[in-house]
Amino acid sequence: MCGILGIISKKPSTTFSLTDRDLSSLKHRGPDAQGIYTSTHVSLGHTRLAIIDLTDGGRQPMASQDGRYIVTFNGEIYNFIELKAELEALGEQFHSFSDTEVLLSAYRIWGASCVEHFRGMFAFVLWDTVEQTAFLARDRCGEKPLFYHLNDEKLIFASELKALIPLLGTTPDLDPAIVDMYLHYQYVPEPHTLLKGVCKLPAAYTMTISVATWTAQSRRYWDIESTRYEGDIATDRQGILSGIRNGLEDAVKMTLRADVPVAVSLSGGIDSSVIAALAQKNSRQPIHAFSVGYPGRPPYDERHQAQTFANSLGMIFHEVELPTEHFVDFFPKLVHIMDEPIADPAAFGHFAVPQAAAENGIKVVLSGIGGDEVFWGYDWVTRSVQINEALARHSFLNTLPRWISTPRARKLLRKVSRSGVYPAAVRYWADLLRDMVDTVSPPEQFRFYMLARDFGDAFSLKRDLYGSAMEQLRADNPFQPTETGPRPLGKIPAAIIKLLFDTWLTSNALTLADRVSMGASVETRLPFLDHELLNLTMALRARTQDHNLGQKAWLRAALKGVLPDEILARPKSGFRPPVKQWLSAIVQKYQGILANGTLAQSGIISESGTRKLLEAAKSSHGPSLFFAYKLVLLEQWHREIVASV
Repeated sequence: MCGILGIISKKPSTTFSLTDRDLSSLKHRGPDAQGIYTSTHVSLGHTRLAIIDLTDGGRQPMASQDGRYIVTFNGEIYNFIELKAELEALGEQFHSFSDTEVLLSAYRIWGASCVEHFRGMFAFVLWDTVEQTAFLARDRCGEKPLFYHLNDEKLIFASELKALIPLLGTTPDLDPAIVDMYLHYQYVPEPHTLLKGVCKLPAAYTMTISVATWTAQSRRYWDIESTRYEGDIATDRQGILSGIRNGLEDAVKMTLRADVPVAVSLSGGIDSSVIAALAQKNSRQPIHAFSVGYPGRPPYDERHQAQTFANSLGMIFHEVELPTEHFVDFFPKLVHIMDEPIADPAAFGHFAVPQAAAENGIKVVLSGIGGDEVFWGYDWVTRSVQINEALARHSFLNTLPRWISTPRARKLLRKVSRSGVYPAAVRYWADLLRDMVDTVSPPEQFRFYMLARDFGDAFSLKRDLYGSAMEQLRADNPFQPTETGPRPLGKIPAAIIKLLFDTWLTSNALTLADRVSMGASVETRLPFLDHELLNLTMALRARTQDHNLGQKAWLRAALKGVLPDEILARPKSGFRPPVKQWLSAIVQKYQGILANGTLAQSGIISESGTRKLLEAAKSSHGPSLFFAYKLVLLEQWHREIVASV
């Protein structure tokens, strides 16, 4: 895991080059070494966190043996051992044990399609000194970041905004349309950023730019909605469960490959528990496990369950306690670490684990992130599938939302859905119709994010808040990241998973995981997002759907005998910090920065609307408080990342 930074120039020049100072803003991503390569069209920088091949054989930027290709690479190619053997059979030779050298060789043999051979997480830029082209690539799920700015003269790229912005020459303005999206989603959906002229290369994309033509060509090389699996597809229940169990264990084995110790982030839930169990099973030494808790050990504190399970596996257990006052004092630093404004209240807890791992000399942590997204862990996502399937089966339902949205109808449906007098089928439909009410979403889109309460709350909260800069926004602006065409009935579940992957997973969960872990100079690895496991799971679903079987039904059944029954039967609780306490304390301490801040001066928020919102947040622990927190975080982010340049 590393930090990458670079400039590609259309015109040849000997006057520009990255410096050590430019790389200093990425030091946390790679404290072990750094390097710079410069030629007439390009300057590539790299900061290294040494995980595989700790010798100088892994230093970057790295050149191919013939000197034609130069790469700066962030991430891990887990199957580099297998690829190395395959490439050697094709005549390639190697002089190191680094996966970076395998990447260079793979590009030499397979060109742009090399990414389809990689099993791992990556963002890299490769310069072809002969063709004078730059090749940019990002892993399938978007575990590793890649920002860029492209104009008529230069392509500038970096792992983080805090490294990219100083190279732009001017401070970019906020984009009001993307600010609006952020205040709905709590994160910035890629490929957008809040800054005009700055983009993210989307997950599962490559981009090639030639100095001769100065045109950028992009290609999506993988899509979870249309995956391909080369192996046999089971149709019987036992075969399905066996395939999932074996696929997950294989993914864990791959992510254990490292020349440094590997630890596990462990809660009391299924996802992290199975990662811990399979990791310890396939490790010769006791693995360290880290768990987060809170003062007074409230009911949602899972340290006891985590420690009991870790002890049963023979792991070395560590616990981290998170007092509210620590979060409040650390808030500006956390915003700086996150690099983008992500208003997920769990951010502080997620940072605590890699920080504790680093303090214990550990560079790699395995996490259960992705299990909820792959195996129907969110009730509202399953509900979305059910609603969209009902709308596809019964077209007349599309005409009902206006009637259902009346108070009288809502009250009636609520009464029916909760009454034991009516048959189960009647109660089911009454409940489904209540959730079908959506007069805001574009009619041609899936019913999706309006089922997530915070997303919908923003429509009413922003009405009195927005200033003059927001007057020209499209009414459907927040729904642009979810634009997708219709799907046949049987394809709806896969399309909903794609929506979840392309928005929440990539731009919230994975962005946060990358930044907080790299903020502590620790690499987070995610076995649930191994693309071989994803390909298998989606292929199984193409034949046998599982979204109506119950929360994580396949995963729970597949792990019988791997995890204790008490863990498998435990309902999903998620990471649950004392949100109300944390957010109230943050807003109370930092709300003053909104007065005459960037948001106010740029006309994004109005003075009267801000005052009204903050007043409501004092007495509310609901939508007003969280919306106020998103504003405070956004203003603090601009101070930490943009205005400080």
